[in-house]
Amino acid sequence: MNKLSPIAGAIAVAITSGVFGAASAAAQENEDVEVIQVKGIRGSLASAMQEKRESTTIVDAITSEDVGKFPSENVAEAAQRITGVQITRTRGEGTGASIRGMPVNFTRVQLNGNTLANAAVDLRGGGAGGAINRNFDFRLLPSEFVRTLEVEKSPSASSKEGGLSGTITVETARPLDLGSKYAFSAYGAVDSNSGKYSPRVSGLMSETFLDGRLGVLLTAAYTHSQPETHAINNTGWGRTTEETLNFDYNGDGALQDSLYIPSQIRTEVAREDRKRTALAGAVEFDLNDNIRLYTEGFYSKRELESRSLENIHLFSNAPTGVFGTDDAQIQTIDGIDPSLPTYNVPFALQLNLSDVDVRGNDRINDSVAKTTFLKTGAEYRDDYWEGEFSIAHSKSEQLGDNLNLAQIQRFNVGYSCFAGQDICGLNLSDETAARYLDPAQGIVASLNGAFDRLTEDEVLDIQFDASRFLDNSIITKIGFGGVATQHDVYANAQFLVVPAASLAGVAGLSPATVQASGFGIEPYAQVVYPGSGSFLDTYSGNMSFPAQYLATDTRRLLNSVSRQDLVNAGFIIDSASDVVDLEEDIFALYVQADFASSDDDISGNFGLRWVKTESAASGVSPDLTQIEVLRDQGGIITVPPAGPVTVGNSYSELLPSANIKFRLSDEFELRFAASRTMARPEFADITPSTALSGTAGNYQMVTGNPALNPYIAVNFDATLEWYKDMDTTMTLAVFHKDLATLVRPTNDIVYLPITAIYSSTNTEILSEEEFTRTRPDNQDGVTLKGFEVGYQQFFTEMPGILSDIGVQANYTYINNSDPQVLTAASKHNYNLGLFYETDTIGARLSYTWRDEFVSGGLPNTFNGLGTLIGARGSLDANLSYSFSEQLSVSFEAINVTEEVDTAKTILGDLPVDYFDSGRRLMVGVRYSY
Repeated sequence: MNKLSPIAGAIAVAITSGVFGAASAAAQENEDVEVIQVKGIRGSLASAMQEKRESTTIVDAITSEDVGKFPSENVAEAAQRITGVQITRTRGEGTGASIRGMPVNFTRVQLNGNTLANAAVDLRGGGAGGAINRNFDFRLLPSEFVRTLEVEKSPSASSKEGGLSGTITVETARPLDLGSKYAFSAYGAVDSNSGKYSPRVSGLMSETFLDGRLGVLLTAAYTHSQPETHAINNTGWGRTTEETLNFDYNGDGALQDSLYIPSQIRTEVAREDRKRTALAGAVEFDLNDNIRLYTEGFYSKRELESRSLENIHLFSNAPTGVFGTDDAQIQTIDGIDPSLPTYNVPFALQLNLSDVDVRGNDRINDSVAKTTFLKTGAEYRDDYWEGEFSIAHSKSEQLGDNLNLAQIQRFNVGYSCFAGQDICGLNLSDETAARYLDPAQGIVASLNGAFDRLTEDEVLDIQFDASRFLDNSIITKIGFGGVATQHDVYANAQFLVVPAASLAGVAGLSPATVQASGFGIEPYAQVVYPGSGSFLDTYSGNMSFPAQYLATDTRRLLNSVSRQDLVNAGFIIDSASDVVDLEEDIFALYVQADFASSDDDISGNFGLRWVKTESAASGVSPDLTQIEVLRDQGGIITVPPAGPVTVGNSYSELLPSANIKFRLSDEFELRFAASRTMARPEFADITPSTALSGTAGNYQMVTGNPALNPYIAVNFDATLEWYKDMDTTMTLAVFHKDLATLVRPTNDIVYLPITAIYSSTNTEILSEEEFTRTRPDNQDGVTLKGFEVGYQQFFTEMPGILSDIGVQANYTYINNSDPQVLTAASKHNYNLGLFYETDTIGARLSYTWRDEFVSGGLPNTFNGLGTLIGARGSLDANLSYSFSEQLSVSFEAINVTEEVDTAKTILGDLPVDYFDSGRRLMVGVRYSY
């Protein structure tokens, strides 16, 4: 990684010696928000309500119920209870958050005001380095560390850019605020699909010294979880011909017509072993009544051992034709764009194919991700000035593998992918069923996959903010400041391939018995079944599928053969055209004025932020005349480099904003806000790389565009807020977002020569194949508009047990002018919460529901059919009992009703994905004093 650029260093010197020096002669401070000393659920809601009311911008918040006790074990799961916030999940766990229907990459998430680097990427699909992105992964941060999660929906000039839809700020505790405080917790958890138990422990220590001038805080948390996900997926449709299948489906007497069949249908049991160790600390020192010095840090180490036990049915590799032709159901699908190759070509929704290439794999994803964050600064405040200078550095690094002992089996398999169904069915012939679990049927193809895959993300911020308070003026404060940021990202794209013949010597493979050449998979074979219950026991439809299947045992192989021996037996492919190597230098300045009438009935702020971004993206140009596909080694596609290339880009943006609040009475407030916001393109989109993927009949080419400009949006917001008392509030908000520019993919079809290499038979076949080429470009945007309604109340004035009950409810409506272009916007979203709390008992039921939304828009995704994520609800429960003010026990249930995630095509309503992540139960004890 590079060090701070000269421009950033010059800014730091100028700011420090100039403005901050002047401020120190006059003053500075932090804005204090009234703290309501009520603990538990009621106290948490009241504190969040108070923070919302006191803010000069439109915000919503969640605060901890007590020190080290956030309302949910997953920060993202808690965030979705905020009005207008939806979350994305990976294997059932909340990982990202979107605001008001915009994609996750339009949400800026920051830790204590700064970007937290994140190099953790999912390698389970053999993913290329381009998987690294700007998104914050909420799994990095233990909920025990969180004091407040604030969602800012209308920015001010002092707000950092990057949140096109809004900014989520995660704030951790400070020792001088806490004083002397100690808290410890220990939980045990069990996941329903795996049936395995895992621990979760945390501790917090806060203490003050020197008469309260020095504060020290230390927190630590360790989490171990062992979830299991069950899934069945159709990865896409591949083009084939009647001649290839030896099947005249339309009976015209000629084998000349084309049709589409599933490229692959796969079932999967994904077992994970996740370990996260996290440490955080803060030191604060009041040098005098005006100056506070501080240093804070965060460290996270996430260890993942994951095995995707896949059963892949490669229907595109079925060489001997169709059986049971009377079962065939073939039809065209209306609405496909005429420019696409799928237009007016029929889809075989049901077909029985002979000698299907079936690959029962054990794809091992082992990775270690480490993230550090260190920030030091000084705050100043007196009667006329306030200011802060800080330097923050964050670095994240992940090293991981995604290796698979690939096998080939040949079975007679039928499939059924019907409209309206949740899954594609799989049907085995009687002959196939008799030998489906026989390990002798497997032939080793190779050991292959991502190897020593390195991703790095590093961020350096130097920031200064200052404000001058004004007396006897409608302008109450003038603020100004700036930040210099250097952001470096790198991801390599290494693959390891060990051919079967080479692997046999180091792994002790025996000759195959089902064919004259090749090697059998024994002793590296296993029958796959769920850890607990039945496979896909949440599915209640009439489609059939194998409940058990045979897979390789890659973990056993890796434990038996050293990494060096595997490298010596095989070869490493460094796919240079997939590498991400990017540096961004960002410089921002702002000026902001706060105003208020003499009676404070009218208040707000307005200002202007100027941002300049300079980027340099390095990569290689590919030689597309020398493409090779290693057919029996995972289908890895290699493209030799033609030469290195570095492309620079520079752009500047002006981001005005204004927020105004009218206090209509002691209970009612009206707000208006207007702003211009921006978000930078994703790293992979601005990298001069070319990535090839897919299988025969469904090849894809994705190229970057380093000349992309940022996303831009113009936003208008209005809210009417009612605050009856500390327990009762209601909010009505309307919003309008005009996304002036979007980065949108453009698609075309190209034909490229490829050489298919079959190492098992030492043969090469040259052919010309169709590739769908996708390249991002700046194009016209869309308009989002909608409204939000939020309500919460504790019925403290009701008699008896009713006085201990509270409710929280919110609803968000989003109208998207073009959901095929701006994906991820659910039209209807709501949250319902019911609470019960006494001095000893606390109970919470929370239900979150999100409407369906487009994930792949028409006309260019999923063979022109598009994809739609199904509506989903989730019920969570929490129950606690306090033996004293210090000691309590609690029980938490996540996804009580075991809801699943589904996806279908927009055109044709055909099944795509079905994920069952199960239920998670936790029970634990907490002690604080």
